[in-house]
Amino acid sequence: MLRNQNGLSVYTVLSIILFAALIFILAIPNFYNLDKEQNVEDCINNMKEIWVATTDYLRDTNQDFQGDLEILRTTRKAKDRSSYYLAKANYCPETARQKIEYKVFGKYIADQIGDEVKHNFGVIVYCPNLSDFHTHFLPKIFYENMDPTQLQNYMIDDLDYIDKETGINGTRKQEMVEKYIEIWQTDEQAFAKRKADNTALRAMLFPEKFGFTN
Repeated sequence: MLRNQNGLSVYTVLSIILFAALIFILAIPNFYNLDKEQNVEDCINNMKEIWVATTDYLRDTNQDFQGDLEILRTTRKAKDRSSYYLAKANYCPETARQKIEYKVFGKYIADQIGDEVKHNFGVIVYCPNLSDFHTHFLPKIFYENMDPTQLQNYMIDDLDYIDKETGINGTRKQEMVEKYIEIWQTDEQAFAKRKADNTALRAMLFPEKFGFTN
């Protein structure tokens, strides 16, 4: 049997090389984030956690949330002083080492209906890498068991519309989500417009789809 200078057979050396190569191949996904499906799932789970934390914060404070997640990580829950709204910092697995925060916006609206005031909370969370990874997007099905308010239902339907209209174009998707958030930030009549016409805000985003021109 052929042996090298150290007395190892050629077959032993080849076995060691093949074993090392196998270990390397199995380790590649952990180092280079090649497991794309797992990354999508992890990113969506991160956004779900942030959405729940932000919604709880809005319910307790009755005010808008402008996206500073450090507030959620350092503010104790109103109904459980032993816990914070957000337990830890979460980052998209595609760029976790860069520690880029998720983008979040929360809207609070007090809707006066006769003598009754309805408290509406709507939260939008999106991945900072959405332009590069269009599947990193909270699906409509997530909200089914979350007891959303009327405002949140409006946002759910509009975001789903954005998702379908932009398809695999992540850059366009992120652009439309940001423009949609801007509408809620700047237009005091956005809720009334959306209540009166379910296409009102969509027409602002995609005027060409509704027979308008910019």
